[in-house]
Amino acid sequence: MMKLLLLSCLTIAAIPLIAPRTAVAASLTIDDATVDGSITFSVGQFDRGVGFILDGTTILAPSLGTASATVSEGTAGTGPINHTFTGQWLTGGPLISPLSGTIAFVEAGGGISDILTFNYSGGGSGSVATLTGTFVSDLEPGGSLTAPAGAVLVSEGTAFTFNNTNITASAVSDVEAVPEPASVALVGTALLGLGFGLLRRRRAATLEN
Repeated sequence: MMKLLLLSCLTIAAIPLIAPRTAVAASLTIDDATVDGSITFSVGQFDRGVGFILDGTTILAPSLGTASATVSEGTAGTGPINHTFTGQWLTGGPLISPLSGTIAFVEAGGGISDILTFNYSGGGSGSVATLTGTFVSDLEPGGSLTAPAGAVLVSEGTAFTFNNTNITASAVSDVEAVPEPASVALVGTALLGLGFGLLRRRRAATLEN
């Protein structure tokens, strides 16, 4: 009887040791502000399923490790590249709202510099959740995207967070360079001088005639 009781206690004590361990928090950061012309995806603790996949390539196999990948915004030949991503991790509870969204980052001049979409599914206590999404940036200089209908507008350069259960996620856009006041004044002076020069030439031509 004593052996049976001891065996039962050992079995019960072992349950927490073999139960699935939830990641402290999976993480995703999309950075379009640091490297000019490129977007950096930094990820960590996508510990289930496919791990983390970017544009069809696994950049983090399922683990509690970290990884990053820097990809191009696109070229004049390709146009803006729409990057796709998928990540899976273990959750300790149900997912929370919002489960999806479309975010458009607005430039100071009114154009759209970047667009993020995201969608969460699955989740629950001891279950696997999946995050899928896309991220696209305009091309500099002078590029601009079109905001999808219903998109949430966020000022460029402002980090947008879309955290959920056992995951932290954020995206930040690049910031379009704004000419300094001195540069604007210099261009204005040059144009003014050009205008006066043309006016003098016209007057001289009129007097000659």
